Amino acid sequence: MLRRLLFSLAAVSLMAQAPVITFDSFHHDFGRITPDRKVAAKYRVSNTGNAVLSITQVRPSCGCTATVLGKWSINPGESTDLEATFDPHGYRGVVRKSMEVFCNDPKTPTVTLTLEAEVVQAVMPSQEAVYFNAARTTTVHAPVHFASGSGDPVRITDARAPGAPFLTFAWRPDGKDAVLDVTFNGRAVPKGQFRGVETATVHFDNAQVPQLPLDIQWELKPAVVATPVGLVFEGTAGTELKTKLALKQAEGRAFRVTGMSCSLPQVRVEGLMQKAAPQQALNVVLPASLKAGRYSETLALTTDDPDQPELTIRLSAILK
Repeated sequence: MLRRLLFSLAAVSLMAQAPVITFDSFHHDFGRITPDRKVAAKYRVSNTGNAVLSITQVRPSCGCTATVLGKWSINPGESTDLEATFDPHGYRGVVRKSMEVFCNDPKTPTVTLTLEAEVVQAVMPSQEAVYFNAARTTTVHAPVHFASGSGDPVRITDARAPGAPFLTFAWRPDGKDAVLDVTFNGRAVPKGQFRGVETATVHFDNAQVPQLPLDIQWELKPAVVATPVGLVFEGTAGTELKTKLALKQAEGRAFRVTGMSCSLPQVRVEGLMQKAAPQQALNVVLPASLKAGRYSETLALTTDDPDQPELTIRLSAILK
C-alpha cells in the first residue's frame, strides 16, 4: 500500500514538472516608418514553469520578417529575447505581420506574435489611376493629390503622357503637398479611337522619389445612344417577332444608319438608310424560321456619324 502511494506521489510530481512560456508583449507597433528603414522589435520571453522550456521553431509569416532568438532552451525562472526585424521596402500604408513560436509548453505549444507599421513614402499619391468617361466634345479635369510623407515639401517638376495629345497637366502647391490637375480633352482624341489606357510620368525634385507613374484610363461616351440598350425577345418558335429600337445623337446632329450585321444571320433590321436626322427609329426582326431555344447574340449597326461609326447592341431571345 505504501509502495503504491509513493509511486502515485512520484507520478504526480513528475506530471507537475512542466515549462510555462510567457511574453512581456505579444504585439509591437513601429508607428510611421519610411521604406528605406529596417526596424527591429524585441519580445521578452520567459519560462515561469518548473522545467526547461525548449523553443523548437520560430516561423515568420513572410520573408520580409526575420527573427533571432537569444536562447532556444530556457531554464525555469530565466528569460531571453526574441528579436524580429522588418524590412518595409516595397510596402506602403499600414502593414501587419505575424510570427509563430513553437515550444514544449504542454498548455501553450504555439504563441502568435504580431507587429505593425505604417510605411510612408517621401511622396504619397492619393490614387494611382484616373478614369475619364466623357463626350468627344467636352473637356474634363481630375485632381491627384501628392502628400508629403517625410515632412519635406513635395515639388512637381514635370508631368507628361507620351503619345496622348488629349491629356495635359498642371500642378500647384498645397502646403507641403502638391496637386496635379489632369485634363482630358475629348476633341483632341484621334478619330477612330474611343477608349484606352495611358501611362503618365510625374517627376519630383525628391532624391528618394524622383518620379511616379500614373495610369489614366479613358473612354468616350457614345455619340449615338440606343434605347433600349439591349434587345430581349420572348415568344413561340415559328412566329415572327419584332421590336422597336430608337437611336439618338447625343449632340443633336443628324446622322444615318448605313448598315447592320448580326452574329445570328437570320436577324434583319428595318429602317436602314433613312433620311439623316438626330433620331432614327428602327425595327429589329426575328424571323419565323428560327428554332426553339435560347439565343444570346450581338447586333452591330454602322452609321455615318464620325464619332460613332459603329454601335454594338446585345440581343437575347427565348423561343418556346
